[in-house]
Amino acid sequence: MSPRSRPERLIQKLQDWSDPDLEELAAMIAGLLEARHQETVDTFEERREDGTPLGRHGGRGHIELKMIPDTKTGKTYGPYRYLRYWGVTKKGTKGLKSVYLGKGTQPRER
Repeated sequence: MSPRSRPERLIQKLQDWSDPDLEELAAMIAGLLEARHQETVDTFEERREDGTPLGRHGGRGHIELKMIPDTKTGKTYGPYRYLRYWGVTKKGTKGLKSVYLGKGTQPRER
């Protein structure tokens, strides 16, 4: 019998992953879930001068919108969405990591 749900299909693909890779994925998923939860419950959000939201200290994760300046032309590109989450760094310590999620939407006006 074949799995029906997306998670069931995904877990079949993940079963051969190494423990460190699975732990990294678990940290990313925890960060993404917390970021989504924050988006639905937050009515006030601290923002940088360019309108992008600041991250939360002490949480497992948040979505950060980044504007990338081009020093040669003076143009600014973005926003680009990044998941910022706590995971194990290359040095083997716990630290803030990020993964690119794709192009975001323009920051909303305040």
